Amino acid sequence: MDYTSKSYGRNDDVAAIYKLIDAGIDISMPGPRRLGKTFVLERLVEAGHAHGWEAIKVEVAGCKDTRGFFRQLCDQIGKHRSRGNNIVAWLSQRLGQAIDPRTDTNGAWYQSFTTLDHETYFERLIKALHEDPNRRWLLLIDELPIFLKALHDQGPQGIEAARTFMNHTSRLRVDFPKVRWLITGSIGLEPLAQAGNYMGVLAKFETYGLTTLNEIQARDFVIDLAQTGRLVDRQLITVAEADAIVQAVGWRSAYYLEALAKKLAGTPTENAQDATALIEAAMARLLQPNELATFGVWEEHLRKHYPDTDRGVAIAVLNSLAPHPQGLDIDRVLAAVSQSNLTRESLRKLLMRLDAEGFITIEDWGADTPVAAFRNVLLRRWWTRFPPQANA
Repeated sequence: MDYTSKSYGRNDDVAAIYKLIDAGIDISMPGPRRLGKTFVLERLVEAGHAHGWEAIKVEVAGCKDTRGFFRQLCDQIGKHRSRGNNIVAWLSQRLGQAIDPRTDTNGAWYQSFTTLDHETYFERLIKALHEDPNRRWLLLIDELPIFLKALHDQGPQGIEAARTFMNHTSRLRVDFPKVRWLITGSIGLEPLAQAGNYMGVLAKFETYGLTTLNEIQARDFVIDLAQTGRLVDRQLITVAEADAIVQAVGWRSAYYLEALAKKLAGTPTENAQDATALIEAAMARLLQPNELATFGVWEEHLRKHYPDTDRGVAIAVLNSLAPHPQGLDIDRVLAAVSQSNLTRESLRKLLMRLDAEGFITIEDWGADTPVAAFRNVLLRRWWTRFPPQANA
């Protein structure tokens, strides 16, 4: 689909990000799961040539070490074909080893580099991109914090590896400034940086605050879902129905707007009351145990990325908030969780992380007793119906 003419195509975000990139600014784009970060990265790749950049998206969530990071970066560059040029041959020569046509072609083009000193070749790679006379390169590193956490989980040696990697990357950004970087993450990067003592590296990235769709964009998106044939039961969603879906979802993530729209059945109607009833019926179909894949990623996030000491408390906090659509203030949460080792200050820090990762929203962090509530209406209703067990 051509998103350049769509209100929900993130065209303003793409333009704003490339304006920062053109100004020589590296960007950090944190945000919770299902916000639309990956969609924005894909749009940046599509729009790269129009803005004079070669944008390469690299998913590093599955990497377990720095060699894997290098492999993934090389894989994505190797798949890239720019304006008819063979980038693999060019890069291989710049890295110091031209591809011999008699060489076994079953392996990756960069295989010999990883078996030697991959960190050295990582630096040579960035240097080559920096010195490219024909192209400007933008590296879009998706889910960097998950990669760093995989290193941290290996113990002190892994934390040292994460620190070394981040410091190395920071130096490369200084030495080869024609290569621009954008990093994203759905888990908190700051706690990792604090544990690994590389907060200074993060300070050199400018944060870009990606938001959900606005109401008009969300409505247009929902209507287009039906018109473009992406729904089984509907070829038409009326404005009244689209508005009801947007209102019911609350947190205007394209993922959850589509999830609810897929459950919409019945005859299309422009009557607001009838539309609300149809959307409530769709909501009931969505909040069933067989939709675990739609919502279970949030519980999985806690179990995979929170340490044992915090995971149970986080689940208990969310379980206490779920029955309250308007939320609870911090003191009521503290009383509801009722754990002797949980202080008001430690709860506040935990709420800050849950806020950053999209679970909750805080009415006013400057208040003496800030009020926390679920950010995602659908997730709150799911959590109320199927609350996770803290010790499961």
